[in-house]
Amino acid sequence: MAETKMEPRKLPQNVPAEELINLLPHKGKMFLLDHLTQHDIVARTLESESLVTKNHIFYDEVLDGIPSHVAFELIAQSISALSGVTGCERGEPPKPGFLLSIQNYSAKVDRFKVGTSVHVAIKKIDELESMLTYSGVAYSSENPDVPAVETTITVMETNDLRILGEK
Repeated sequence: MAETKMEPRKLPQNVPAEELINLLPHKGKMFLLDHLTQHDIVARTLESESLVTKNHIFYDEVLDGIPSHVAFELIAQSISALSGVTGCERGEPPKPGFLLSIQNYSAKVDRFKVGTSVHVAIKKIDELESMLTYSGVAYSSENPDVPAVETTITVMETNDLRILGEK
């Protein structure tokens, strides 16, 4: 599969949703990130923010917020955003990614309340060919110094979707 070459473009550290949505495959209500606050394609780190509202796709009226396990999806989308930012800055399309494993998941809260924001920080901790492992931590704006959710996620990036058995 031929790779499309694009003009490399340096992104600002704070990338708003309006620009970020073009770098991720997630669209509509499944696009959960409000903006990036930091990214480094060499160190393979990224930080994002997401505001919890009643319009959030995972809003739970009983909790008056979103369940803490939604932070896993925010972490996964942050990993996808890093792929998008990396592609943009290298002049390449983002690579499709596939979740391979979730390890060491730990939640210290049961929910993120409406009106709070969730700050996610990811960092690549290992790489083997096209498999990348990231640590991911989510913090609530209610208690920004204490991790609310922590996990380790392994993904596989590819340029060739034929590995899925497609012809």
